Parts: sequence; structure tokens; C-alpha cells
Amino acid sequence: MSEEIINVPSEAVKSIEVYDRIADPMTAIKTLGASIFKSGIFGLDKPEQGEVLAMECLAQRKSPLELARTYHFINGQLAIKADALLAKFHQAGGSVLWIARTHEVVKASFARGESNIIVEHTIKQYIDNKVALGKDGRIKDNWAKYPTRMLTARAISEGVRLIAPECCFGTYVSEELEPMKPAEKTVDLDSLIPPKVRPAAVRVLIKSAFLEEGQGWEDIPPSFAETIAGKRLQPFIDAVHKEHFNSEQNNSQQP
Repeated sequence: MSEEIINVPSEAVKSIEVYDRIADPMTAIKTLGASIFKSGIFGLDKPEQGEVLAMECLAQRKSPLELARTYHFINGQLAIKADALLAKFHQAGGSVLWIARTHEVVKASFARGESNIIVEHTIKQYIDNKVALGKDGRIKDNWAKYPTRMLTARAISEGVRLIAPECCFGTYVSEELEPMKPAEKTVDLDSLIPPKVRPAAVRVLIKSAFLEEGQGWEDIPPSFAETIAGKRLQPFIDAVHKEHFNSEQNNSQQP
């Protein structure tokens, strides 16, 4: 969402004729879902998430690109973008008067028909209730960099839900959700390196100066697992198996 309120055109995709020609919906969902997943437009983690979005495309008769312009996919669910929600509100006959839009406060009057309400959100409010704070007690990056944008999104969400709830049907506004951080990878060396291969692993670690001469498997520091987690893990395992193979070859050649 930009700092200025954008009205998304309603006629972006009026009719997707291809959906009328689908004979096998389940096959179409799997095919379209795979394409959505591979395209990366939603940043999905699993192919199954692409199938969920494909179902939504069929249900809303929208192309994947149009769906991406309207929604984010966060924590396994669709979250509507604030500007798209505001556009739906306008299309439903609503209007908004922006009374104040600053880094400290956003205040707006939402109206449709005989209903109207004034919504006000302040940065102090979200600091006090800790929504804008991280676990370290510091203000989150999105709130620090784009306070007006974040406050505006919250105001739109509250105002539209109260005046025209059918525009969102309980869907979160994307700015209300935070993507879950990927779980930190943990490495269990005991399960990765079989006992018969561990002498080779020790030799590799001695050559790499992680261990000293005379030390063994039980002397490997816990921090080593964290050190090789990620891209360095596979090269380590490959080096261990190569060392083990060479040792076996040398032993077999001895009289």
C-alpha cells in the first residue's frame, strides 16, 4: 500500500472465459495450483497452497495475477490488501473523508447510506498495546519505516468492517498479519552420522581444526552443529563419507 490511497479499478478482470470451459475442476485446480506455486507470485512454501489459491481463482473468477493484486498470502491464509479493501468499499457505495493522516495519527470518517463512523488510530496506541513492538521491545521495522501506512491500513480495516462488513467477510487486512519467521534449523549430529562413520567425522574435524589431536566424537562442541547448519551441512557430510570411504579402501589394501 502506498502512502497515497489508491483506488483499484473494478474492471481489471470482468470475465475469465477460460473458467467457463473447464470440464474437470479438480484437474484444473491441480494444474493451475502448480503454476501458481512455480510462478512465485505469492511466495508460497508448498504446492498445496497453490491449489488453495487456484480454488479461490475459480470461486472469484479471477486470474492469479488479479488475485495477487487484491490479496497477500500470509501464514496460510488470504489477507486482502488495504487499498483493495478500500476500493471494494467505494464500489459498494461507501465514501471516506480523511481528516488526518500523519506519522502520529490517522483519522477518517467512513460513510455509506445513513451509516457513518469516525475512526482514529495513533502510533502511541499501538506502542502502548505492544502491537507495534517486537519481542526485544523495539518498534518493528514496518511501523518504524511506514507508520502512516500502517495506521491507515488499520483505520480502513476497522471502518469498512463496521460500515460494510460484506466487503471483507472476516478476511484480515494484510498489514494486520505478520509473516511467520521460518523455524531455525537444528542439526542432530548423532542422527546424521552413524556410529561406524564417526571416526571419519572426527578425522575431518581434526583436519579442519574444529578438534585437536586426541579428541573424539564426544568432544565436538554443541556450537559446531549451529556452525554447519544450512549450506555448510551437506559439504561436511560429503567430506565425512569421502574420508570413511578412503579409510575403508586403504584398510582393504593392507595385507
